[in-house]
Amino acid sequence: MADVEWDNLDQVMAELEAEITDIVRGFTVEVYYHTLKMSPQYFGRYVSNWTYQIGSPDSWLNREFDYEDEDSGYATIHKKGDWPAIESAINHSKGRDSRFKLGDTVFISNNAGHANDIETGRINLRVVNQPGRPLTRAIDRATARYGNDMKAKHALELRAMRIY
Repeated sequence: MADVEWDNLDQVMAELEAEITDIVRGFTVEVYYHTLKMSPQYFGRYVSNWTYQIGSPDSWLNREFDYEDEDSGYATIHKKGDWPAIESAINHSKGRDSRFKLGDTVFISNNAGHANDIETGRINLRVVNQPGRPLTRAIDRATARYGNDMKAKHALELRAMRIY
């Protein structure tokens, strides 16, 4: 039987908890980023309203992409993955992941008026924005990728993820 050093057990457990916290935080940030990247866009309203919040959903509504010109044909038309609305959502949630602790509940929410219709598939999307349901797909993707077998390289990737 191997000799076990019990004097530093508290330190070892604290280090292990910190490492696991970083990995779980990274998992939630991965889901958030993938949701932003896969969200359909037209004017950018929907994707810019994704928020990352610990403890309770964020009721914020981003007005940055509410265009008065949209009916007159002057507003910019976007597609899934376009950066301006994604950047706006990231800027709003920047640094919120840093307060994450094991046992916290993370809310990834969207308060755009049509958010539920997009997430449940009740809106027909342009081809450049399909397939839709971005949050559900992001959770499914992360679960399939990391759920059953966390490889060391995945753990390193997740530990480094932050909302900057």
